[in-house]
Amino acid sequence: MGFYSANTPEQKRVKKLTGDINISDMFKSECETRGIAIYNAYNIQKRLIHEVEQEQLHGVKEVDDRLMELLDERSKNKVTHRYVDFISNEDSASRGVIPPRGDEKSSLPPKDQIKIPPRARDGQTFKTDNELPEREMLIKIMNQNKKIINQNKIIIEQLKRLGEKND
Repeated sequence: MGFYSANTPEQKRVKKLTGDINISDMFKSECETRGIAIYNAYNIQKRLIHEVEQEQLHGVKEVDDRLMELLDERSKNKVTHRYVDFISNEDSASRGVIPPRGDEKSSLPPKDQIKIPPRARDGQTFKTDNELPEREMLIKIMNQNKKIINQNKIIIEQLKRLGEKND
């Protein structure tokens, strides 16, 4: 039986970059080289997780860019390298996530061109309103009006009965 993770690629990327509950060793060492205190490293991690949960960041690239912004804001030392380039995207990107449906060309015609008869066993097809001749269209409208009139007669009779009971 397989295991399916409900985490989005963004959440996986944040965990890959900063660690899960505890901060990862690479992220700790990066924060130390930048002169960031450990509590600020936790704050950066919480901020990223919050922004991903609020759907402010879409895509792994935005998560990487936002982490670098936060690291640059809090850092006291200038660093020449980009921390996110050391960690591969493949491991955190899309494993365990159902891929979106592709826009593949199928052999079936579009939905608006498929016509299914009401009863498939007799194979009888019915014309749409645009295809009906004028006489058949008038007959169809007359039948619908007769149904409405009959329904209204039933409703009027029931209302008369209710009115007689109240008197």
